[in-house]
Amino acid sequence: MAGLAALLSFGSDRSSTETLTALSRALAPRGSEEARDVNGSAKLLVRAALPIVHRLDTTTLIVDGIVELSTLANRYAERGPLGLVGGADPYTLIMADPEGLVLARSGDGPPLYYARTRGSVLVASEPTALLAAGVPARPDPETVARFLAVGGCDEGAATFFDGIRRVLPDQVVEISAGHTDGWLVRAHPPARRRGTAITGRMALLGSVGEGRLGVLLGPGLPGAAVLGAALAEHPQHRGLPVYSVNFPGLPMDSSAYASALLGPLPDASVRHRALPFFADEIDVDGFLADVGEPVPDLSAYLAWAVARSTGGEVDALLGAAGWRGPVGHLSRLADRVAARYGVALRFPYRGLETGDEALRGELRVLAERTLPPVSLRAAVAAPAAATLEPPLREILVRLRAELIGALLYPHHGPTDHAGLAVMQHLSDASEADVARLWRRYLLERWLVTVVAPYERQPEVPAARQAPPRPRAAAITAGGAEWVTHALVTEPITAGDRVAEKFAWYVAEFAHGADKPARQALRQPWHLLVAAKPVAVAQGLARAIWEIEPGSYARGLVRLAGPALGLADPWSMQVALGHAGPARLGLAALCARLGRLNWAERVAGPLARSVCPPREQACPPAHLAVVPPPRGADRVAEEIVAALRKTLPDDVYAMLEGCAVVGADEAGMRLLGWSRPGEPPAGLLARLCADNPFGQGDERTPLVLALAAPRRVAQPTARKGAKASARRR
Repeated sequence: MAGLAALLSFGSDRSSTETLTALSRALAPRGSEEARDVNGSAKLLVRAALPIVHRLDTTTLIVDGIVELSTLANRYAERGPLGLVGGADPYTLIMADPEGLVLARSGDGPPLYYARTRGSVLVASEPTALLAAGVPARPDPETVARFLAVGGCDEGAATFFDGIRRVLPDQVVEISAGHTDGWLVRAHPPARRRGTAITGRMALLGSVGEGRLGVLLGPGLPGAAVLGAALAEHPQHRGLPVYSVNFPGLPMDSSAYASALLGPLPDASVRHRALPFFADEIDVDGFLADVGEPVPDLSAYLAWAVARSTGGEVDALLGAAGWRGPVGHLSRLADRVAARYGVALRFPYRGLETGDEALRGELRVLAERTLPPVSLRAAVAAPAAATLEPPLREILVRLRAELIGALLYPHHGPTDHAGLAVMQHLSDASEADVARLWRRYLLERWLVTVVAPYERQPEVPAARQAPPRPRAAAITAGGAEWVTHALVTEPITAGDRVAEKFAWYVAEFAHGADKPARQALRQPWHLLVAAKPVAVAQGLARAIWEIEPGSYARGLVRLAGPALGLADPWSMQVALGHAGPARLGLAALCARLGRLNWAERVAGPLARSVCPPREQACPPAHLAVVPPPRGADRVAEEIVAALRKTLPDDVYAMLEGCAVVGADEAGMRLLGWSRPGEPPAGLLARLCADNPFGQGDERTPLVLALAAPRRVAQPTARKGAKASARRR
């Protein structure tokens, strides 16, 4: 597959050259060499192994596909631009003349896209090439909504990118100068082809073609007919390569079905290969980077994965995709796979009316003539579901953490509460809901993998250096000044012995501190420990898919809103276990009435210390509700005991206390204290006023509060005093 591109602009030669270079780089997977040409205001570019630019009188054209130039020239002379479509073989072309550009896609030729930007029109074989050339990367809301609802895509001229249009099959698009500044784009309706409708047998046998053919095993009668057509046209002296997919550990019947279908065939007539894939290694990002836009079902991913694994073994793969479900995306999928891996994906059912009973009868006759009766019975007896595909539910279970993150913190739209509810009852969800979850996951990964790299960020001059990190400001409390030092640690996980680990980090800080900090450690100091990582180490973090919010918790969320800090039903359900229904209900009512101080007092520190999931939190807290730790006083005492073994005696002797606290934008909650006597609540509140632990993924669960270094006044010379002489 060649890569075509064009630029129609009155811009400067320098900007045009830069744009064409960006288009060429983005189309590099479609060909190692490039050729360029200029015709008036139009610049053409083609990338291929042997790129060719054709010239006919005053026109210049580049083609992707098979076309007879003399016949094309005659049709163009007789009918104008509309004569550029209607050839026997599919092709796509870009024609440039002094008036502008003509885009034509004959039959199911390779896709072609165009967009306007800054007074110019850009054309390319892939939409991501247009993004690389400067077209804004904005998702199209209507296309995204239709895709999420029913899986529809590639059905019309609209694409997933706002402002990028697609040339439809048998359509001609003319681009010429308008009456005012800018370009006029005229998209003709797709031409209707005349002739008899193609039969199922003709579609199957015509898709076999030349070269090394392989079959992607499909289920039921449609899959058996594809296999039979390939066997009928395949040379008998070597076995036909047949491929199926196998997901170890997932319940699927691909091996049994393949044995039942292929076992009765003559020896050496087929060479079956079950390709192993693993659910936790699905390369969705690589798939989307290749196809450029989301696709609606799992079968498209499997076809891409099989083609990528069989590149070099076969030249074409014949599959039964297109018998059910959307088919518009199959042309795009076949184009991207052929361009990158050299394997032509052929889907003979894509253009047929698969609901016609006459077609099923035709397929049965073909299968009876080419397959043993035992094989045909095995195919007909197979369930209607895709026997050779892994259960999509099981795939989603393996991708649960990623999928929950995509639903909880989506890049498109608000939090998908409906999808989260489906994930909590995935085993009982309908097939439509399961398919929608897969599409939602693909959309979110597409926004991250394809769209995000092209989103424009504010430009920062390269010569400007980042400002120096400010020194910690002194905190005044109890007539003294304090400075806090946050210590970065490795991620805390369930089962960690936090007392020994935290003591080690404090000792490392004490041994490597600068002189002011070493002096401050020989004065009274405090250690603050964040409550959330302690609870994580105790194994208390609960993933949201493990929490089943009741109707009472959901009602309290609606009643209180975000005032209590428990704005989601999972956090509210966990908080109910710490404060009780009556107490938390009264607190929610106070919050509803605007009495936030009353609400906080009634709820209590334990309920207020329940931490909801946050996108920037360290795992597992980004997808889990973290309650307050158990036995916070005991944890503080264990940390102090561990410090006794790791710190120098003079430093340990000045430790005033260790506090386990919960801190956020709402304030500080003291949960545990280690030293005799009452904890200095006022001092601790002042130290935690700005949450020194951080609200993101800073991984700073320890904060040392040290006495601020004394400021030494610098002597100043008296006004009018004579400066001292320097030694020469």
